[in-house]
Amino acid sequence: MRNSIPIYKLYGERDANRPQTELDGFDRDLSDGSDGPEVSEQQPITEPEFFHLESIPERSRLHDLHIKPHRHTNLFQLLYITNGTAKISFDDQNLTMQAGQLITVPPGTVHGFKFSDDIDGWVISLTDHHLQEILAPAPKLLARLDQTICVDSNLPPDQPRPSGPVDFLISQLVREYYSHNTGRLFALRHLLGLLLLDVGRSAPQGDPAHLSRQEQKTAKFRKFQMLVERFYKHHKSLEFYAREIGITTTQLNRIAKDIYGMTASEVLQNRLMLEAKRTLIYTDIAVQQIADELGFRDAGYFSRFFAKKAGIPPAQFRSDHR
Repeated sequence: MRNSIPIYKLYGERDANRPQTELDGFDRDLSDGSDGPEVSEQQPITEPEFFHLESIPERSRLHDLHIKPHRHTNLFQLLYITNGTAKISFDDQNLTMQAGQLITVPPGTVHGFKFSDDIDGWVISLTDHHLQEILAPAPKLLARLDQTICVDSNLPPDQPRPSGPVDFLISQLVREYYSHNTGRLFALRHLLGLLLLDVGRSAPQGDPAHLSRQEQKTAKFRKFQMLVERFYKHHKSLEFYAREIGITTTQLNRIAKDIYGMTASEVLQNRLMLEAKRTLIYTDIAVQQIADELGFRDAGYFSRFFAKKAGIPPAQFRSDHR
């Protein structure tokens, strides 16, 4: 008996009730020789990644080309078909994709795939945190990606393979991903940004009243994240955030658990911890000053908070990461 919808990092990789905050260390075995458009050789990537890319056959063939309905807490994905077809279920919707089509999978969306035997294409995965970082200069574009978007290249029947901006950007992304070129991560971040820009621009600007329930929840969570980014140093209460969004604290916690896999309080605490770690690693600011800048009443309280979350005190964390 299945009592809940499975939650994975990547399909088949259990989340263990702890959301991924980075994509570093995803296990990859690319030795099966599968490759994509205009890529002749793939080698395992050993340096840390801010996103994950793999061919559709690579993972789906492990599951007989049938990916059962599941969801990811804080993972945003793009699926691009270069050959074959895919029958897809999204929450309460069903559709069929073919070569030249791309679809986005926002965090929390329940989705499943059934691929044809000749399927080929790519799956791109990145955390919602990295999605926000890449699109921080374009908040309106970020909001558009909260919904499922299907991009169609409108290929003529005699077209031998997909072509157009999306195919070009993905081909360049694949080529760079499996390279060891200087500035590789810099190139990947900008190629991915251009791809997201192209996809987001094609999104319909619908009436919020006609958004699906999942899209409404994602939009509320996105607003919560924006408020957290603005006020996390002020240690505002959950009631404050819920009131600003127009929901109750119970609803806010439910949405945060559904979309991000943690409570709203944990989202707030994690944002404080992220800034504390960054400051400890990249600056020489004293612990007392860090506590002041992050809104803690004294250094002792900050140190206890940090040690509880990180397992070690701030000074040791700084020493270990220098």
